[in-house]
Amino acid sequence: MKSTLLFRLLVVAASALAISPFCSAQANLAGDWQGTLDVNGTTYHVAWHVQVGSGGVLTSTLDNIDENVYGIKVKSTTVKGSDISMSVDDQVEANGQTINIRGSFAGTIAASGNEVNGTWTQEEPEQPPIQVHFVHGQPAVPGASATPSIAGDWEGTLNAGGAQLRLLLHFKAGNDGTLSATLDSPDQGVNGTPFDTVTLKDSKLHLVLEAAHGTYDGTVNKDFSEIAGTWTQGQAFDLNFKRARPQAAAPAPKPAAPTDIDGTWSGRLETPSGALTINLKIENMDTGLTAHIQSPDQNPNWAPATSIARTGDNLTVEFKAFGATYEGKISADRTTIEGKFNQMGNELPLVLKKL
Repeated sequence: MKSTLLFRLLVVAASALAISPFCSAQANLAGDWQGTLDVNGTTYHVAWHVQVGSGGVLTSTLDNIDENVYGIKVKSTTVKGSDISMSVDDQVEANGQTINIRGSFAGTIAASGNEVNGTWTQEEPEQPPIQVHFVHGQPAVPGASATPSIAGDWEGTLNAGGAQLRLLLHFKAGNDGTLSATLDSPDQGVNGTPFDTVTLKDSKLHLVLEAAHGTYDGTVNKDFSEIAGTWTQGQAFDLNFKRARPQAAAPAPKPAAPTDIDGTWSGRLETPSGALTINLKIENMDTGLTAHIQSPDQNPNWAPATSIARTGDNLTVEFKAFGATYEGKISADRTTIEGKFNQMGNELPLVLKKL
């Protein structure tokens, strides 16, 4: 059973089209496509969501409806006249496993512009060629809801006073069209937080995150490429999302020789609401110094710094997610950093000692 599941996931990945030059003759590709592929006599259902970005750039994502896997991407896509070709070199997560996918797809757009037929040839793991058929705008599963078109990954930035917080939404749709969603806040080091309520009626999206006492209400545009809305958490803030564009993964930084300030530093921040423990973790990498901040009295997560700069004994660490900056002077014996923590115009003294 395990090998069957693996095979199904690898096969359907062929239909996810990534960024490519876009020709005006193929403008009718934009929108939602529903497709089928046949594996040893069994039919599987997929959905292909295509958007046209600025400069005529074509982007798209694939939903594997039968397996509840979404946002599968390919490395490159070429559209010439009625011909589509692509190469795939991607990874997907399934049942706690990371699966590598490598292969190519060659297809043809029908004269009507409403169908795409092609062949997926998988190189890793090697599989026989598979025929794939897409139809523009028709449901992949009879009677299924149209809501799966929002499925996939979305990105936005919340501007709250002086804070800038990157947020990622991940939508999944069940076979019956019901939606679920999770939220990532990478600047806060928080990922995979599930929403308690997810509803999409016509173009109106409503999300509830009870743990944060927050709600999001937005309007999805007609081609499901943007969401304009408001995040409410005590106050209301404008928050808009766009489809997350496929990006090549940057090489992970590697540890470098430690500097004289590498390690964890801790101090107490006296605020009008009470004292808070502040921990600052500094580590030297092959890309330069990095820093993470933690306030264990509020949250156990470590949030990454936007930037860290050192000039002699002077240290500056910025956290755009919180609208905060820490500026301090490192002692000669490298055991203390004496400085000030500034958040949205409120400046407080903060002395950090090395643990």
